[in-house]
Amino acid sequence: MLIDEFLPTFQFNEVHRVTVRATPEKTFAAIKQLTWAELSPLVNLLLGIRGLPARLGGKSEPTMDASKPMLDLMYAQGFIPLAESANEIVFGLIGQFWKLKEDRHPPVHTPREFLAFNDPAFALVAANLAVRETAPQVVECTTETRIHVPDPDTRKKFARYWRVIALGSGLIRILWLNAIKRRAERG
Repeated sequence: MLIDEFLPTFQFNEVHRVTVRATPEKTFAAIKQLTWAELSPLVNLLLGIRGLPARLGGKSEPTMDASKPMLDLMYAQGFIPLAESANEIVFGLIGQFWKLKEDRHPPVHTPREFLAFNDPAFALVAANLAVRETAPQVVECTTETRIHVPDPDTRKKFARYWRVIALGSGLIRILWLNAIKRRAERG
């Protein structure tokens, strides 16, 4: 898997999957074309809760164009496109997610910069969306999220944050996969 090239070592992760009754090509196209509008309203609620501390701290959230592909919106929000093959897309993010208001954003914009980043005060996140044909016209669509926090003190801070958000984070990914399934299985 391409994700192994970007984050082979990690301390936190989650994997979710859904069975899709469509071809791998149609499912992968659904991954790339899925718009924000096709997601459950619950995703907006969960992300709104996640962004509440920043908004209370005076940081405004950019408006999302619900007609654009979700991946494009994520890249516009700071996610880094890391790699893509015919059956997997990998994207990353670097941050201090446990802080109510992040002090700085590392200047990382390319896969090479992501791989070279080594500030132990930050967490590195790599995630993917992948498809694998399991039978004719049947695909397993998965998403895996990996988080690497090399410094033990920073890892403790992230672990507290992870305990709070892990359930909501997993639910967002499940809802995302279900939206991909709906789009791929549509006639």
